[in-house]
Amino acid sequence: MVEKSEEQKKKEIEHKRKMVIRYFEDEDLISDEIVEFIYKLIASRGWLTKTEMLELSGYDTTQTFDTAYPQPYADRIREIYPNFRNGWYFFDYSKQTFGELVNVYDLFAVKIIKLFGHGK
Repeated sequence: MVEKSEEQKKKEIEHKRKMVIRYFEDEDLISDEIVEFIYKLIASRGWLTKTEMLELSGYDTTQTFDTAYPQPYADRIREIYPNFRNGWYFFDYSKQTFGELVNVYDLFAVKIIKLFGHGK
């Protein structure tokens, strides 16, 4: 396999940028919701808080929720579910009296799949 020159790589990236720009300019190809979603990502400070991530995920942040949970509770969960440390959790009190532990990353992934998986 022949290695591409830096000039070839630069031309390919330039071509890809033009394709992306054309895609975003065409209202028939991209929904307003996707434009809003991407704008919010770009406008973020580079690192989203849990609340910002929840808002981007489509979660109604006017509902009662708590982004903190007791450490002993988390330790007990890790005993049963070692992958627990790979999430970013909050308690959602909007559906249940005692709250439901929800992974923000899961909500975000579902939002992306819904946005980009079905198109306009």
